[in-house]
Amino acid sequence: MSHSLNIPAIKSLIFKDWFLSRKYIAMYCAGCLFALSFVSLGEWQFVLGTSLLMCLLVGMSNHQIAILIINERKEQTLPFVMSLPITPTDYAFSKLIASAALFCIPGIMVVLITIAVFKFTPVPDGLIPLSVILCTYFLMAYFITWAVGMSIESEGIIIFVMVSFNCMIGPIFYFMGKTPSLSQHFFQPDAVWNSTAIGILIVQWVVIVITISASFFIQSRKKTFL
Repeated sequence: MSHSLNIPAIKSLIFKDWFLSRKYIAMYCAGCLFALSFVSLGEWQFVLGTSLLMCLLVGMSNHQIAILIINERKEQTLPFVMSLPITPTDYAFSKLIASAALFCIPGIMVVLITIAVFKFTPVPDGLIPLSVILCTYFLMAYFITWAVGMSIESEGIIIFVMVSFNCMIGPIFYFMGKTPSLSQHFFQPDAVWNSTAIGILIVQWVVIVITISASFFIQSRKKTFL
């Protein structure tokens, strides 16, 4: 039987999540701007700034999952949510909108400012495709972790997924550096969007869409929250 979404309840849950996360998001955004402010000042500043930027994006992702999903169960907020006239699908829909907005809006801001820094400073524009691929990887990792958290009520498994994606950052850099169709353009004055770079982005977005769809399918099959 089809179910009509409880829009008022969904809005309330979204605003609740936004309210709980607002201070942390502001702090992470300020940190990202600070990291980007000195990536063009020299070689070691670039390494330090980009490393700090990636750490902040990973921290923002993991912190949001902890606040919106893990803490909601640990602090007994979920029983209150269960008392509302909503279904697991309503709950998942509210979490998706709240989580996507809280990560994607700051993430898009960081990507745009990063591109602007590359465009208007001596940093090679050839690094733009690499930066976009890495930011999309963080987004993909975020949504996969979100989907796991929504579908599997296990804090240990959620943390394992977080750590696994964090550990893959180094190998991804190695893979990018060892892929000639990508690495040969890193230090060029113009960004090169060849088939390899575009193909990686397409695969990442396909994974994101499949992950979100699978999570909603699992939620729609649930009769209760537990």
